[in-house]
Amino acid sequence: MSNERIAIIGIGLRYPDANSADELWENVLSGRRAFRKLPDERMNSADYWSADRSAPDRFYATKAAVLRDFEFDRVKYSVAGSTYRSTDLTHWLALDVAAEALADAGFPDGSGLPKQATGVVVGNSLTGEFSRANIMRLRWPYVRRTVAAALADQGWADEDTAAFLTSLEGRYKAPFPAIGEDTLAGGLSNTIAGRICNHFDLRGGGYTVDGACSSSLLSVVTAAKALADGDLDVAVAGGVDLSIDPFEVIGFAKTGALATGEMKVYDKDSNGFWPGEGSGMIVLMRERDALEQGRRIYATIAGWGVSSDGKGGITRPEAGGHRLALSRAYQRAGYGVETVSYFEGHGTGTALGDATEIEALSSARRAADPTARPAALGTIKGNFGHTKAAAGVAGLIKATLAVHHQVIPPATGHYDPHPGLLGDAATMYVPREAETWPADQPVRAGVSAMGFGGINTHITVSQATGAARRATVDDRTVRLVAGRQDAELLLLAGQGPAELREEVDRLLDLTPKLAQAELADLAGTLADRLTDGPIRAAVVATNPDDATRALGRLRELLDAGVQEAFSAGEGIFLARTRTAPRIAYLFPGQGSGRGAVGAIRRRFAAAEEVFRGAGLTAGGDQVATQVAQPRIVAGSLAALRVLDGLGIQADTAVGHSLGELTALHWAGTMSEEQVLRLAGIRGQVMAEASRGGGAMAGLAATVDEVARLSAGQDVVVAGHNGPRQTVISGPAEAVDAVCRKAAAEGVTATRLNVSHAFHSPLVEPAAIALSERLAELDFEAPVRTIASTVSGGPLDPATDVRELLRDQVLLPVRFHEAAASAVADADLVVEVGPGRVLSGLLAEIAPDRTVLAVDTDSPTLGTLLRVVGAAFVLGAPVRTRELFADRLIRPLPADGEMTFLASPCEAAPAIAPELVAQEGTEADTAAQPAAEGADGASTLELLCRLAAERVELPQDSVTAHTHPMDDLHLSSITVGQIVNDVTRALGRPVLSATTNFATVSLGELAELIDQLSETEQDGGGADAEVPGVGPWVRPFAVEHVEAAAAPRPAAAPQAPAGHWPVFTTPGHPLAEPLRAALAGAGIGDGVLLCLPGECGTPETAMFLDAGRAVLAAPAGTRLVVVQHRYGASGFAKTLHLEHPGVPVTIVELDRPALTGEDVDESV
Repeated sequence: MSNERIAIIGIGLRYPDANSADELWENVLSGRRAFRKLPDERMNSADYWSADRSAPDRFYATKAAVLRDFEFDRVKYSVAGSTYRSTDLTHWLALDVAAEALADAGFPDGSGLPKQATGVVVGNSLTGEFSRANIMRLRWPYVRRTVAAALADQGWADEDTAAFLTSLEGRYKAPFPAIGEDTLAGGLSNTIAGRICNHFDLRGGGYTVDGACSSSLLSVVTAAKALADGDLDVAVAGGVDLSIDPFEVIGFAKTGALATGEMKVYDKDSNGFWPGEGSGMIVLMRERDALEQGRRIYATIAGWGVSSDGKGGITRPEAGGHRLALSRAYQRAGYGVETVSYFEGHGTGTALGDATEIEALSSARRAADPTARPAALGTIKGNFGHTKAAAGVAGLIKATLAVHHQVIPPATGHYDPHPGLLGDAATMYVPREAETWPADQPVRAGVSAMGFGGINTHITVSQATGAARRATVDDRTVRLVAGRQDAELLLLAGQGPAELREEVDRLLDLTPKLAQAELADLAGTLADRLTDGPIRAAVVATNPDDATRALGRLRELLDAGVQEAFSAGEGIFLARTRTAPRIAYLFPGQGSGRGAVGAIRRRFAAAEEVFRGAGLTAGGDQVATQVAQPRIVAGSLAALRVLDGLGIQADTAVGHSLGELTALHWAGTMSEEQVLRLAGIRGQVMAEASRGGGAMAGLAATVDEVARLSAGQDVVVAGHNGPRQTVISGPAEAVDAVCRKAAAEGVTATRLNVSHAFHSPLVEPAAIALSERLAELDFEAPVRTIASTVSGGPLDPATDVRELLRDQVLLPVRFHEAAASAVADADLVVEVGPGRVLSGLLAEIAPDRTVLAVDTDSPTLGTLLRVVGAAFVLGAPVRTRELFADRLIRPLPADGEMTFLASPCEAAPAIAPELVAQEGTEADTAAQPAAEGADGASTLELLCRLAAERVELPQDSVTAHTHPMDDLHLSSITVGQIVNDVTRALGRPVLSATTNFATVSLGELAELIDQLSETEQDGGGADAEVPGVGPWVRPFAVEHVEAAAAPRPAAAPQAPAGHWPVFTTPGHPLAEPLRAALAGAGIGDGVLLCLPGECGTPETAMFLDAGRAVLAAPAGTRLVVVQHRYGASGFAKTLHLEHPGVPVTIVELDRPALTGEDVDESV
């Protein structure tokens, strides 16, 4: 086996939103997504789209990534008009991209190439959709006969029919080019490569390889092998795919592969892909030749492997086949898979595909070196979808650029990790930030692609020989990654409502056509051309659909004469500017936020600087006082930095308890460094010096009502949070007693997520300790207006700050009074920091005020953008361009015109709605026949018969041991259809979990149908599904029915004492009496799991220990679970289902006074 390294010396590409390697790399770093509504000129949604996934001849996805403004310059390439029109566009796109790749490699127009030894290998499937569409012209005779027959049935005269058909023929054929001498060659796949060889006079051989969605990576493998074997000196390889037409899109829809919601990859919510298109080509040479000629080398191909899945599914991936390709690739490369730090995966985003790929890569790395550090995993499909035959080379180009720049890029389209990426044993992870390669690892990457038919390909690339190592990520990369946003702010201004409405109308013509990434381009464009018009509007949107909806609503408001509207939920803000709008800040206290790394920290360097400088504790208990207090203050400081950088300033502020520290900093009494230090001191002394055992609770009641409810209990009012929002604090037992009394009277009472009884005598030692530490700090007099929650009113500039800070630890928080004072004249109120607790409180205190929260913990930037939008429309001097500084913003066409590839089949005029057949009413002569009656057949017999008919095999060849996927190669969708045919034939309800049945044998499937049919008839059904819960899960209620205890069986004569190990908590009153009673009951051996009255997460370890003990014991050993109310019921039932031979008894106690004998009799 040759170990020849193959150099990648040239790259050319044209993918959605990426016209060059530089643009593709920028898109990867900045997380741009090229998905838009599939243009009607490509596939008319009125004809082909349906939300009903089972609708015949329809698809259900709404988005695709398509090329924009592509136009082949046939004059440049000297292509005749007739040849151009008769040839599929894939030929011209591939030729154009190959020319770019050759130019990038230093062979412009092919000059300098060793043409006798230069070959072309192109990956492609079925040429392209345009030649497929053009075949419609040749099917005119079928259309003519069909229409003539229909008209004859309607009684048309022959001469009328002839005249009509003559007219129809011209109109029918008009969009399709006439058949000529170029038509055949122009519709073939292999001539794509031949076209490139022809243009550049290359004589090393040119042909196409088809491995479905692995085609383009297979083409690179084929070319690399030819170079390694000496058959070629230079090779052009890659792929091209233009096939977003009914054949492929509806075909994928019927396999269930398209995404119903947002396309997510390697995510716990992966649900399919959105289609893409394009072409990528690379130029290859042997590395030694490239080095000798002084060529620039992006990366070198070190190894490749190809495999097939054998007996596995035709359309579903197999981990074993993928691992075989990996093994072959790294055997050729001469290094192990465990030494590779980045993998560019196939990553289609289907649930099965992602799980299979993660398992294959993880198991291969784990087998090679269980101690290897986890490797990064990503996919280009998150940027522009599945480009099918052109997908593999797109991933290879991305991985090559990653190796070239020595940057492991963050993923796009990934939010919550797939379960296969979690846990201590995980060997893969999806990066969220740009990373350098580990310093102790070589710069290597792996690329995978898989295709229908079970073909797997893998290529591994490494850094070019002699390339210097990079120690850090460059500044531009950091800025591009930081510029990622999940929402955009569209800013508008006009001299009057009419002018503003004209701008809204222009945008409504544009936004429905935009791709996701172009929404950012639009936002930046609007900010650049913004005027100082006095009537302003702002729209916050997460995608073009959101923007279109919000702009439509804004137009409605303007048409209704509305000139002021603040709708945070809709993301719409409209107002006439004020001369000096008044803004008030709210600073949150303890109990706010979740300790998450929010979007604002990722997006703004100023925020990250605050968090990094604060030295916060990562992980652990983020609610613990000593951790929470500096974390919350740091969040408020970060938000202040960002707001200040955007030009937003407040006139007054109020801080809730801990938040008063931040308010004092804002007012000028101490620096940022000092307030962070003070927050750390305060949290530390309150955690260490406060007496334990305390709690706090919020009650939806007035202060007077709370005083009555807490009479006789050792609690104090700790917070006046609103008209009917009062907080109590004190010993936990007393707080719980008040909560119980409140609940009994119908008053909502909620324990707060805090670690101590703040603002109560229990924290007096902390107040004393804090007072001593305050002497270490210097304070200035406030220079801005704040309202104090100690006094409930404006803070006197002469106030002793140390005394104030000591008092606020003990005294109640008078937020109601202070907030009412601070926001009395405010046009806008902003909660500055983590969470949005204070926003909710203020809605009750001042319901006429607009209040918005920055929420520095939020995973979305939309919260901050709403604040900026509201401030902008009020006339605040917002530095709008700061929102787009260092972001990747590309220009949009000045006139808003965009062109997309158009199918000739969409050239027909629109049809009147009344002439369109209602969905599902047309006769489908190709539909499967309905299942015949059961005729007394069993579920298994009927299932085998229908399965045999579906695959057209003799019925006796399909048995209970037949697997529908492995043996019959049926998809999960088809198996689901057969299952429903069976249930209909048997007169049973249609099942709702049919697609989960495809991996079992037909015998097992028949049993499942019988079991689930009984469940459905007992009250379950499709209408019982709960959003977010698997369709096979059913809600249930536990009903207790009194019954006399069964008589205790007589003990077997001289039965030996049973062995009964006990798993319980220390001091459980029933544990030992019950163990003794069971041991002497003559019922044999067993395991006793005895749970406390309040069972929580810490006790779950006992569940597993008891389960392991009973499974390790001799056969017949029973498990007895004794619990109050629920606890381990689900665990015990699951154990019995998985191990039916283990007798399981669950005893639920309704009162703690039951004796061991009572339980013993129940057992």
